[in-house]
Amino acid sequence: MDKKIEDLAQGELEHKSPELSQASQTSQTVPADQAPELSAMNTPVAKNWRSVVVWVWLGQAVSFVMSGAAGYALVWHLTITTESPLILMLGTAMFFLPMALLGPFAGTIADRYNRKTIMILSDLGIALAMFIMAFVVIAGMVSIPVVLGAIALRSIGTAFHQPAMLAVMPLLVPNRHLVRINTLDQGIQAAGNIIAPAIGIFFYVSIGLQAVLFIDVIGVLIACLILVIVTIPEYQMSKDQRSTVLGDMLDGFRAVRAVKGMTALFVLFFIGVAAFMPLASLYPLMTYDFFGGSGFDAALVEAIFGSGFLLGSIVLGIWGGGKRLMHVVVASMVLQGLTFAVIGFLTPTMFVLFVVLSGVSAIFGAFFNGPLNSIVQRCIPAEKLGRVMALMGVVTSVAAPFGLLIAGPIAEVVGMTPWFILGGVVLVAISALAVAMPSVRTLDIRGQGSQ
Repeated sequence: MDKKIEDLAQGELEHKSPELSQASQTSQTVPADQAPELSAMNTPVAKNWRSVVVWVWLGQAVSFVMSGAAGYALVWHLTITTESPLILMLGTAMFFLPMALLGPFAGTIADRYNRKTIMILSDLGIALAMFIMAFVVIAGMVSIPVVLGAIALRSIGTAFHQPAMLAVMPLLVPNRHLVRINTLDQGIQAAGNIIAPAIGIFFYVSIGLQAVLFIDVIGVLIACLILVIVTIPEYQMSKDQRSTVLGDMLDGFRAVRAVKGMTALFVLFFIGVAAFMPLASLYPLMTYDFFGGSGFDAALVEAIFGSGFLLGSIVLGIWGGGKRLMHVVVASMVLQGLTFAVIGFLTPTMFVLFVVLSGVSAIFGAFFNGPLNSIVQRCIPAEKLGRVMALMGVVTSVAAPFGLLIAGPIAEVVGMTPWFILGGVVLVAISALAVAMPSVRTLDIRGQGSQ
């Protein structure tokens, strides 16, 4: 009987992941001290995986900083030329809508084809679009539609790059380092947020919008060059596993539904993003309109926010998140929600306190994305991970404009601070729901058990 159980278990593992079966066979023929360490996706890890990760993220860091500078300059241009919460939120919506429409297809492509190639091609597309847009600005044709178009074009490239990038990392690193590597992503974003706004404002004021578009092109090309040089493992669907694009998209939904509690987690994630995204989009206008600050004051707020995010990411990277990642995610939402609610009660003379609270909220926010991504990555089979991570991108991309469409008219009529209070309350409420649902609360435990 025991032998039959072992045979059935082995057969199930082979069916779920051929790579896992291959790794299992390797461990039977190679001494334990010589067997290769397995990645988070149960594939052999290269001996130089640390240097590969460092080089990949070095390129991504350069690209993120320069793209962040360009993105902030575009947002600041909308802020000072319109002074409208509705237009500012429309700009944010233009970033997320293309990702919502293309995300499912991008995830399917990330699972079908070489993920490194997808990342390079999507980055090159962004570089070409920004290069053309810079000459449009030089020609004196800059307008609100042109700025919104530049934001949308960047979003199209990001829609393909993001799921491929998220699906690559679990193939490069050992499972025990997955949370730390995901946190490295946060750290890079935080570091970018510290200096990118200042760079963007400096070039925008001294040279013009075209300057920050050109440095965006340079950053993307550097990231592409590094990707060309490094070796990244391939993980593609075999031809007999492929179906139609629609079939692959539906398979991603089925992969989420197959994990108990994952669908509920995605729903709560949708609500949280819908509440949070309007707050994030209002920061420059809060500084400029509510507190009467300048562009460099707005850059200071972003720098403090980035510093807080970096500090939180460093702490999480050293700590690793512990065994109960869902507890970390919930605590992050509760504390960040409370901080946003406090911001909603500030008066126009409390700019310094606004800056401090922005940094505090960022520290709490740093403990959200890395653990959440790790929970999903551990619960979903490798061959479906690209589609599921793209689905997370779709949830974000749909929830963001959904929340913006609701918050925009409200902020235009009653002001921006009420939404900070409401958004903070919503974040606390969905945290309570996550704790109250056992299937969601225990996802991190079941994800560990699947490894």
